[in-house]
Amino acid sequence: MSIDFEALRPTDKWMIIDCVQSAGIDIAAWSFRKTDGRPVALPQSNGGYCYEWSYRSADRSTLLLCVWWERLHVDSQGRVCFSENLKAYADTLIQQLEKDYKNRNRTIKDSRINRAQHFNATIELAYMSSTPVRVVIVSGPVREKEDEGKERDRATGRQLDDQPWFVESFDDYTGAFVLVRGNRNPLSNATEATGVEEVSVQLETDVVSHTPVVDQFATNERPDTYIYNGVQRYRDSNVRRRVLARSGGACELTEVPGFPMSNGGIYLETHHIIPLSEGGLDTVENVIALTADAHRQTHFGVGRDELRVRCLEIVAARSPREFKNWN
Repeated sequence: MSIDFEALRPTDKWMIIDCVQSAGIDIAAWSFRKTDGRPVALPQSNGGYCYEWSYRSADRSTLLLCVWWERLHVDSQGRVCFSENLKAYADTLIQQLEKDYKNRNRTIKDSRINRAQHFNATIELAYMSSTPVRVVIVSGPVREKEDEGKERDRATGRQLDDQPWFVESFDDYTGAFVLVRGNRNPLSNATEATGVEEVSVQLETDVVSHTPVVDQFATNERPDTYIYNGVQRYRDSNVRRRVLARSGGACELTEVPGFPMSNGGIYLETHHIIPLSEGGLDTVENVIALTADAHRQTHFGVGRDELRVRCLEIVAARSPREFKNWN
């Protein structure tokens, strides 16, 4: 279906709070500061919310993303798409911070990291649950490097799109995704182009080639930082994905397959063998993929000390060549 791409450029500049409310997300929390719960004079200017890049309703049934009109494109099928990688963006920022001598104690924060990680998690949630996404289209100049850390509204236009979008693809290892405007309806689109028989073959191929392995944090919030010996440390969001890919969908301790989810994924749980609270590292060498039952045993089982040793041995024996779906 052809579309007037220029017509998507925002002609008005809505306040982001109005976009969020119009999408069906409760904005009551905007009336209070995130840090101490004190009331704010202007909810629409609440810095704890108005600069975010993604929003979710309390039950996560409504997902809202902010995308730049200047970074949209039309694909070969005439669809409007937004192709990005917010995970890689966040990882790059973390690496830059860690290389900075001033940040040797990992105490300097960059709000863009949390926003990019939240955006990436929202994309992943939409993809895993096949939930349509609402989109705020923002127009304006691309931020210059020296201005990146400034909290200011640089948008020249902002509007809530009246059409739903869907996440057509998401790479749970790299973070690359494609967001497409319109309802997901692969059967009707493919039938018109190729015929019913070819559609059936394509769907079967997709099921075989992409069976995502997810853990307990796929749809639940998890702090992006933790404290050890009084020092704040960042979690590496890539560790979980690498470990789950390494598992191949089976518990690395018991070799029992993870259970199939209603959305077609495989469920396992990621576990820090030596807890972060005990100085364990947030690395693939210290994280193992387990079934829910095995995970509980490592925490509460009678032989949990022996299980810790066994988990370390198993992970140490895994060669990088055994890691599946890394590339």
